[in-house]
Amino acid sequence: MIEGRVKHLNRINRTAVVETSDGREVALHFGAESYIEVPELASGGFITGSFEYLKEGYWVEAKFTESDGACHCSSLCCRS
Repeated sequence: MIEGRVKHLNRINRTAVVETSDGREVALHFGAESYIEVPELASGGFITGSFEYLKEGYWVEAKFTESDGACHCSSLCCRS
């Protein structure tokens, strides 16, 4: 698991680069089964969303597995 800020999104490849507080960058790949929770502005809470709802700058907590030389995100929850 990592915590950090979404630094870059690649919508075509469904990847996000998350920068941790110590400056490390982790590239995460999102499959169709990835669980994503994003802010819901109207209520001030959070809702289940999709990769398309992510924005650069969100502070997130992500769980992932490593295989085939890539990090595959199983869940990502926004904390900001």
